[in-house]
Amino acid sequence: MRLRSLALMSALAAMTGLLIGCSSKPPTTEKSNPTGSAQPEARNVDVGPPLYAAVSAPVYTTVIARGEPVVISNALVQYEERQVISAEVDGTIDLFATPISPEEARKLVPGQLLYHPRDVKKEFPLRRIGESDEVTDGQILAYLDEQQVRARLDGAKKIIKAALSARESAEVGADAAKERLALSKEAARGVAGSGSKKEILDDQLTFQRFVENLAQAQQTIAKAEQDLAESTVLLGKHQVKGRVNGVVRSLAKRPGEYVKAGDKIMEVEATDRVRIEGNLDVQYMSRVHRGMTVVVEPAVPSAPITSHQGHRQPVTGLAVTAHPDGPLVVSAGADGGALVWDPNLGKKDKRPTLPHNLPHPVAVRSVAATPPTAKSLMVITGADDGKIRIWDVSNRAALPTTPKAEPEEVHTSGVQAIAVSPDGLYFATAAGRDVFVWELATAKKLYALPVEHRDNVTAVNFTPQNTLVTASKDGTIKVWKLGTERAAVVRTLDHRAGAVEVLGVSRDGSRVLFDQDKTRIDLVDPANGQTTGQVQNVTSAGAFSTVAAFGPDEVPPGTPADKLPPYTIATAGGDGDLKGTLQYWMAPRTGGRGAEAGRLIIPGRAGITAVAFSPVRSEPFLVVGTAAGGVFLWKPPAGERKTHTGRVTFTDPTDTRYLTVRVEMDNKELKLTDHSTATIIVPSDR
Repeated sequence: MRLRSLALMSALAAMTGLLIGCSSKPPTTEKSNPTGSAQPEARNVDVGPPLYAAVSAPVYTTVIARGEPVVISNALVQYEERQVISAEVDGTIDLFATPISPEEARKLVPGQLLYHPRDVKKEFPLRRIGESDEVTDGQILAYLDEQQVRARLDGAKKIIKAALSARESAEVGADAAKERLALSKEAARGVAGSGSKKEILDDQLTFQRFVENLAQAQQTIAKAEQDLAESTVLLGKHQVKGRVNGVVRSLAKRPGEYVKAGDKIMEVEATDRVRIEGNLDVQYMSRVHRGMTVVVEPAVPSAPITSHQGHRQPVTGLAVTAHPDGPLVVSAGADGGALVWDPNLGKKDKRPTLPHNLPHPVAVRSVAATPPTAKSLMVITGADDGKIRIWDVSNRAALPTTPKAEPEEVHTSGVQAIAVSPDGLYFATAAGRDVFVWELATAKKLYALPVEHRDNVTAVNFTPQNTLVTASKDGTIKVWKLGTERAAVVRTLDHRAGAVEVLGVSRDGSRVLFDQDKTRIDLVDPANGQTTGQVQNVTSAGAFSTVAAFGPDEVPPGTPADKLPPYTIATAGGDGDLKGTLQYWMAPRTGGRGAEAGRLIIPGRAGITAVAFSPVRSEPFLVVGTAAGGVFLWKPPAGERKTHTGRVTFTDPTDTRYLTVRVEMDNKELKLTDHSTATIIVPSDR
């Protein structure tokens, strides 16, 4: 009986295993990735003919030094010298001002243009000097009441003039007396009785008196010239001059106040040299020593060159058109507007200054524009109603008020991302976990991507290699090969931090941005999942957020490896020190650490929600949208990035955790501001 029961149980277990095996689903192509590396997917899925002609991705030989440099971020910049400017003579302060040319005077705003109280004819314009004004070595900064000195100066000039006249008369008289004396002597040697000794003596005395008058006049002139020179020096001391190139930090006196020699009048901070001080983790103490040369990467802040505040709610997306006569900026907003704005950087006549609205009945969530290679200039918008709207913006003088096309097929949720293919013939849209691929000319949906992501898709990007790159809130980036019939995943990059929702792909398709953590964004090769470089803020106070985008960088064919231009990358700052800040980076194509080349400070420090680059070579710019509804245009740094160096002058190991490092450097070219920040790069010791 017992054996029969055991046999029956064994049979039931076998049947159960067989049923489970028959009902189990086939394994998916996606694999877990405990190490964080990219996982290759099934590449042999038939997707039909390629959606568009693929271009091979360039191959850059990755060169990463084994000994990585030590980075000291958020180092504080301070002016090295602060100079007190004091009065050299007693007197009353007339005004704080400096001489300017008539041309400069015409450009001054009211209140800045001054004239000296005794410049009745207003012949010599002056500019008011105040706190924070830049000044130069030897520049006049203030005037003291010099009337007494000028009176002495004028008196000395008059005495000199009179003495010169007296000297001239004495010289004429001396010459005449000398000639008469000579005649008298000659007569005495001639006919007897024609001249007397008394006459000769009288002539001798007359000549001597003229010589004495001449000497007295010369003495008077010398004394008067000395008085004139002293008065001139004294007059100069009534003009207070700067002694360094710098910035006026404070004014200690006011016009009308009496000062004594030695009294402080103002304080000027010298700007030609700066010291930069930061903290280095103590374990790297042996890497730093006094006198060594280090690289300094200044975070030079700059302001936008133009902007508009047309949105009443946050900007949700940005695109820049490829108009060759001047690109247009299109900003999508949660207020239901898609505003087309002409920044008119070329200052052309008869260009509209107000944005044109592409009206939507609901909030607009995303926008994209066709690239320069496209045959027509189109803008595609995605909205909260799940609809796609295509707008023809070819005629900038007559922008549309209704869409050219509005496909009947819609998403079931708001469209969060749009991208256009490199040839301008196709576009992709993402809403929730769904991604659709469309044909632009017919506004026809070709197919939907398999729902491989486990959470909402936040970014889509086409590459020249006939692939689509999608980023999702599920912590992954997926690379899809595209066919005319369907798409299939060829690679998954997982274990993202998820700090940045919109991640860009380089124009050549060889790099994708990957948020490794809140303070580091990697450059990853989508073909093999290899990390080749990164941009990094090091400290938690410099977190990334919302968006990271590549610039429209191009490499001319045949460019030597050592002449490859860097990738340009724009990243939005998160909460903390970088809130409301856009960082502009240059990252080597051959790998390694990217360097910060500039910062855009958003007015009011509003959070950044969208970024877009101009695709037109003749008008390069970067446009930024904010949570406050503002759109700001910024000119990125032009030309090659320069390397700036400084010298370590001080190290302080007293703290148990950090080593204080002080660097001094020339500031004539960079013109770093006091209390700004910079990054110190200690070179590798290998």
